[in-house]
Amino acid sequence: MNLFQLSVRCLYRKRVRSILLFLIVFVAAIFIYSGWACQSASVQTQNSSRQSVGASFRLEANASFRHKQIDALSTELDKKVGENMPGNLGGYYREQLESGEWMIWTDNSFETLKRSDIEKIAQTEGLCAYNITTANTVVNPVNFTRIEDKDRDQTSDQQGVSLRGSRDMAYDFDVQKGNIIVKEGRMVAAGDENVCVVSRELAEQNKLQLGDKLEFNDWKERDDSAVYSAKVIGIYDSIQKITPITEGDSYRAENIIFTDLSFPEKAQGCENNPLYQTATFWVEDVDDYEAVKQALVKTEIDWEQYDLLDNSGMSDTMAENFSGLKSMSLMLLCLVFVSSIFILLFVFLFWIKNRICEIGILLSVGRRKLDIILQMLTEGMIVSAAAFMLATCAAPYVAGVTADYLVGNQMELAREKEEAQKGMVSISEDSGEDEIVGVTVSIAGDVIAATAVSVMGIIVVSIGLSSLSIAIQKPKNILSKM
Repeated sequence: MNLFQLSVRCLYRKRVRSILLFLIVFVAAIFIYSGWACQSASVQTQNSSRQSVGASFRLEANASFRHKQIDALSTELDKKVGENMPGNLGGYYREQLESGEWMIWTDNSFETLKRSDIEKIAQTEGLCAYNITTANTVVNPVNFTRIEDKDRDQTSDQQGVSLRGSRDMAYDFDVQKGNIIVKEGRMVAAGDENVCVVSRELAEQNKLQLGDKLEFNDWKERDDSAVYSAKVIGIYDSIQKITPITEGDSYRAENIIFTDLSFPEKAQGCENNPLYQTATFWVEDVDDYEAVKQALVKTEIDWEQYDLLDNSGMSDTMAENFSGLKSMSLMLLCLVFVSSIFILLFVFLFWIKNRICEIGILLSVGRRKLDIILQMLTEGMIVSAAAFMLATCAAPYVAGVTADYLVGNQMELAREKEEAQKGMVSISEDSGEDEIVGVTVSIAGDVIAATAVSVMGIIVVSIGLSSLSIAIQKPKNILSKM
């Protein structure tokens, strides 16, 4: 009778013991499957105040370069007009007030991103679209009223509304992240002129309809500046309130009006002197993200002026926010490995203790201790193979449930941490909470192979450690215990 046949007969003869071993290995294999599967799980999430967008890059002005330019222009102006003398140079202004204090400011020409640089970047191969967005520009509403809080002190407010120009409103950040939806009319498109999209609240207060024209002028010179009109082509509803950039009803969400790219500069009284605040570039194929990035930064512009913000995390549906899933699943694997080895070690020790007579008989008929250990290892492998196959069938469901639990637990810990921080730190209103949309766990070939090796390793280690009691004893001592 060969080793395999002998092992099968022993397993059949001790059915209760075999079933117990089967159940232990089955449970261990299920959790090992879950651990390995979670290592490569894909977590889809959505932020309650931010909707994930495709892979993109955002261009902004570099703050350090701005300060350097101000210092350089200040020095140059000192040489040109003398120190502590009023004047302006390159969009930098210096003026002494009647009180004797000095006021320094910059105009749009100093602050704006260069459109020529933006369009150079937009020609990079692999980009499918780009958008330019102006800064929120406060202007005076001429033929309509804004929404304001009557109980708030408006003394320091500009008493206006905010215009935000876009080359293509469909690519505006608040549209992309789902803060607003245009349900009536349409959004501003590339090539539009003198058009606008207003909030539902502003439209209802002023009884506005599509096709109506709104008039604006410079809030600093309400009575004397030129008036410009824009046709209402859309009305948007707020899903999440747009966070104001500063205090004051001029910047409140309901008073933000989206326009074509060139309209804000007109109403501000700065025609042909725009203030482009950001430019965003979308990658056509997410898989080419890194290659497009490398090509993009080779564009021949003065990169010292800009910051290129990498938004690839959004293209990965913010899965990096849940990178803790891998560490938690690794902890699960370690826990399962250690606990399984200890449990099976005690099982096999008990197994050997109850088979001392059988072992003694085998030794007495000339069987080697190594042969006896190999027989027990074969028995363990047979049971493990059966348990592993059943675990493979159940693994997709159990692994999915485990991944959901791990991510849910991580979310709960994050909420508890945020609650603990309340009252101690200032938390941004736009921080939002990440909401789990789904966790995709696949049982691929590499996961099956890793689990098979893991289960085999646990069995070998457990039987190897438990068999030391046989290996270190002399046959005479074993026979004396019969």
